[in-house]
Amino acid sequence: MELRRASLDASLGQELFEATSDLVLVTDPGGIIVQANRRAALLLGDAATVGAAFWVRLGLACDTLEGALRLCSAQVPRFSGGALQADFDIRVAPLDGGGFLVLLAASSSPFPPRAERERQVKDRAQALALARSQKMLHTVFQGVGKGIILVDEDLEVIGSNQKACETFGIHPENIQGAHIRSLCDPRGQETVLRMLDTIIENQVLSDEVTALYFDKSSFPAVFTVSLITVEGSRLWIIITEDISGQKEMERQLKSEKVLTEEANIALRNVLKNIQLEQEEHAAKLSRRITRDLLPILHKIRSAPSAEVRNGYIDFLGELLASLAPGAGPQMDFALHRLSKTEMKVCNFILAGFSTKEICATMNLAFDTVQTHRKNIRRKLGLSGSAGISLHGYLNSRKTAVGA
Repeated sequence: MELRRASLDASLGQELFEATSDLVLVTDPGGIIVQANRRAALLLGDAATVGAAFWVRLGLACDTLEGALRLCSAQVPRFSGGALQADFDIRVAPLDGGGFLVLLAASSSPFPPRAERERQVKDRAQALALARSQKMLHTVFQGVGKGIILVDEDLEVIGSNQKACETFGIHPENIQGAHIRSLCDPRGQETVLRMLDTIIENQVLSDEVTALYFDKSSFPAVFTVSLITVEGSRLWIIITEDISGQKEMERQLKSEKVLTEEANIALRNVLKNIQLEQEEHAAKLSRRITRDLLPILHKIRSAPSAEVRNGYIDFLGELLASLAPGAGPQMDFALHRLSKTEMKVCNFILAGFSTKEICATMNLAFDTVQTHRKNIRRKLGLSGSAGISLHGYLNSRKTAVGA
């Protein structure tokens, strides 16, 4: 007897309730038996039945009403024994007004009760295992970090996970039934169709294509294809991955590489120029040594008197000073022979001080300052050159005389 919702009201009549060949129990909303037909009373005993919980009276393996309802919805429990010594299938249906209708129908199963229970347990275990496997597969399918598209032999999408919908910007309802061509530009279509046509089972093909968003804007993607056969029909699994970020990183790396190469070229040019300058300076220095220094050394060696030799030595000192790095108008070898006091006198002369003012400033006697002026002129080679003033000479040399 097919399990269905039943309603016992006045229209059914007491005759139908008593005439059925099944054992009928009526319970209140809590599952307590409040009424039994004659066959049920005969089998179970009316006195021991009314007022008892139906799952307890029928020996079901549960402790509560909820447990009994779950058990009866998952399988058809069986009740054996009683005064009729028969096996009955137990079915439970809710009543519209509240409570439940419990039917005990004579079992026609060829299996012995124990064998039937074992078969039911086995079937239930297999069903649970299948449900767990399907749930796990669904979780993996939806949770994987890449888009997955299932394509049938018509090259239409029959399934996709959420990531694939996000990749192409398409609502899940709209991607179903879409042709695989709609997901790529013309060149990408050729690539994907070639992979679908040439791939065989247990093989994986992968290629880069230009994919399309729902608004037909493009982005770089990688399509990885595999093939399975389900009930004689081919089914392609396409894993899609948006590689826009990867392409942008590659572009930045190429740009940085170009900038680095340009910087290296510029640095090599700078180093080359420095090397050329060093070589030119070395060549100039070599020419000066050969042309000027060596002849002076020869003249010093052959000088007839100490006075002439000292003159050559002074000239040689000035020449060497001019060859030093940074040498220019400010380098004057003769000034280096002045004493500290004489250098101070030169600074005051350059500043426009008169001899009296220098005496007052330095707290020196007039004759002492005059002696310093004579020594300065002698050391600078101005002795006997009355027409050249000491102030004019120092100013013309543009020398920053140190104190």
